[in-house]
Amino acid sequence: MKSLINFTVLMVAILLPLHSHAADQYQAPSKEQVGVKPLPMALVPYVPPKPIRPIPKIRTSQGGTRGCGGFPVVTLLAPEHVGLTTQAQPQLYWHTSAMSQKPAVVTLSHHAAVEPLLEWHLPAPIDPGIHVIDIAKHGIHLQVGKTYEWSLRINCGAEGGAAGDLVVKSYIERIAADEAARLMAQRDDPLTVANAHASSGIWYDALTTLHVAWGNNPGDHTLQSAWSGMLEQVELTQPY
Repeated sequence: MKSLINFTVLMVAILLPLHSHAADQYQAPSKEQVGVKPLPMALVPYVPPKPIRPIPKIRTSQGGTRGCGGFPVVTLLAPEHVGLTTQAQPQLYWHTSAMSQKPAVVTLSHHAAVEPLLEWHLPAPIDPGIHVIDIAKHGIHLQVGKTYEWSLRINCGAEGGAAGDLVVKSYIERIAADEAARLMAQRDDPLTVANAHASSGIWYDALTTLHVAWGNNPGDHTLQSAWSGMLEQVELTQPY
């Protein structure tokens, strides 16, 4: 009997490490293995500035039942909080889902000013797709520490009246660029530059970096994905 007990203890001592080793080698199946794909990581993760200053949700609009009935969707490519730039003459982007047969007016103003800094009239027809408002072409310089409202108004009212017009708007603030940001902006890789801006909460600089790079390399699917990913992070999910 004693020999049998000793033999049993010996076998347990031998098999227990083997069992533990097998347990250590076991790995739970990944999401890919069970048929669930994880969400892709954004190529350019955007970190909103803190504290976030939310704005009214009026960056996207659609023609109503009055003069703009049936008008395509118009969207400002901006977050739903005050977006930042380090540029005195940034570029602003907006999108229309289809051709517009109505004229539009782009306005840029500071809340303390009586008159807008910019009132740019766009004649009809307006092509579908992404449109750029290049502040530099209008000779305007944003000042550090000031917040500006930029808006787009589609003239849908009768005989140019404002009643029934479609209006979308957002806000931008210029901040001072530190030395690290200035050095990063000189890098050759647009994804590196865009990442530096986006991780610092500088929306407009990151978006412009990607748009310019993608425009220079329209076949670059990585840049296209980075652009789309930036917009998706602020809940702009249409195919802009």
